[in-house]
Amino acid sequence: METARLAASPEHGPAANLARALAVLPIALTLLPLFRTGRGWVRIWDFPRAQITALGLVGQAAMQRWGTTSQTDRALTAVLGAALVYQAAKMAPYTPLYPRQVPTAHDVPPERCLRLFMANVLQENRRADLVLREIRAADPDIVCLVETDAWWADQLDVLEADYPCITRCPLENHYGMLLFSRLPIVECDVRCLVTEDVPSMRAVVRLRSGDQVLLYAVHPPPPLPDSPSYGRDAELVLIGKEIAEHGRPSIVVGDLNDVAWSYTATLFKRVSHMVDPRVGRGMFSTFDANHALARYPLDHVFHTRHFTLRELRVLQHTGSDHFPILTELAYTPERKPEIEKPTPTETDLNHADEIVEEAREAEPYVDDEGKGRATRTPT
Repeated sequence: METARLAASPEHGPAANLARALAVLPIALTLLPLFRTGRGWVRIWDFPRAQITALGLVGQAAMQRWGTTSQTDRALTAVLGAALVYQAAKMAPYTPLYPRQVPTAHDVPPERCLRLFMANVLQENRRADLVLREIRAADPDIVCLVETDAWWADQLDVLEADYPCITRCPLENHYGMLLFSRLPIVECDVRCLVTEDVPSMRAVVRLRSGDQVLLYAVHPPPPLPDSPSYGRDAELVLIGKEIAEHGRPSIVVGDLNDVAWSYTATLFKRVSHMVDPRVGRGMFSTFDANHALARYPLDHVFHTRHFTLRELRVLQHTGSDHFPILTELAYTPERKPEIEKPTPTETDLNHADEIVEEAREAEPYVDDEGKGRATRTPT
């Protein structure tokens, strides 16, 4: 009889238990990414902070409606509230409510500006016409495209008339890359920093003013439930260290398979001393173009403090699972003092070294479809 009364009481009823489950899940998903591990099933929860927040709000409403006044339920509600505050704090810099990290460019001569178009075209996508339409409408100085195989390289050869400086690295593993420029490219290297068939590019671009800037085009593999993030994290760290060491005006562009607010992305910015033009302006989410409720800012443009921002916007759908993104930067080194310099701590630098070592020891990245398959790990 006592057991029956407990089961029938509001404290032990199905509604109260459901409310507790709805509270525990977002708490767990908030805590999980705090573990500093490259395990893919942990790292993927860096991405859906907005979705976890929405789930947490549902849980909070459920606890208010069906929760009890017991100490357990009160503690659960308080912890859920703290998780919601934490998630909001992580996303807050990518809203217009936050101070802008990169100032807006004013009265900068066009010859000191660089207009950059970046898109993950999706290798299986065959709407090259839509990609070309967006490129021509945006009229960029440089076009960076990833997930480009031989078919895409052939279809985009028509750009050669307007973009004579071309570096091609088409691949059939979803990590091909094409770079087109109407500005002179003094030199361009195709490098495999972490795995043998996941390339990146490093180009020296001469602006119309004669100034030279370094452009890094990157597309590291994503973390997946059964695949770690070691390769992605190590590539970002290695590029970040290189940029910090040479101190030259630099831009990093690409599908980083990482969100702007993740620990890895913020570590990269501190290690490289780079800034994010989205801070204080918005998220500019580019993936997933096919699902409005599951979108994240995966395509990025980071740069050193030598630049200010003229334009940043997400473009129209091109048949890919990513939207293209357009960025126009102004080369204004005289305004560097206006921008706070991201600086790594000793702990950051030690962890960056650990990330590279973990990547060296990890097995090559490969998923069930063979995407990103590597023949060897770095030595």
